[in-house]
Amino acid sequence: MKNSKLFYLLLLILPWLSVPLLGRTALKRYLPAGIFICTFIKAIDLFGEKKKWWKFYKGSTPLESMNYFNFGPYFVTSLWMLKHTYGKFPLYMISNVLLQICFIYFGGIKFVERYRIFSLKKLKKFQYLVIDFIRALLLYGFQYLIDLGYHKRRS
Repeated sequence: MKNSKLFYLLLLILPWLSVPLLGRTALKRYLPAGIFICTFIKAIDLFGEKKKWWKFYKGSTPLESMNYFNFGPYFVTSLWMLKHTYGKFPLYMISNVLLQICFIYFGGIKFVERYRIFSLKKLKKFQYLVIDFIRALLLYGFQYLIDLGYHKRRS
């Protein structure tokens, strides 16, 4: 793909331009959960690649293509999702599942394949949706544990 370095850079940087709109309080509150889920995703990515569930493309030095995606749109979307839906679990799950369905079934997978970020191999779209559902539960659960610990320290 022509200008792939520029594309990957934009994929990483553009979502971060919205972070100041989150507000300092929300960023400080949800940043640990975002870091946790991106670290967890990296581990799942490596495991899934060994199992040939998906294939990641080389990307641009110093990162693989999937890292640009994880630390750009996925990370920032996780922060926004927590900011707007945390504390309202049904709304969080409905929003997350709808977002993932749109990504998986209505063009997101085609986008990441076309721009050589990753492609599904042995994994079916529904199986990928289940993995994303589990990721969403982990993200919310981790934030819940952080808040539980914070409230215990304050009492």
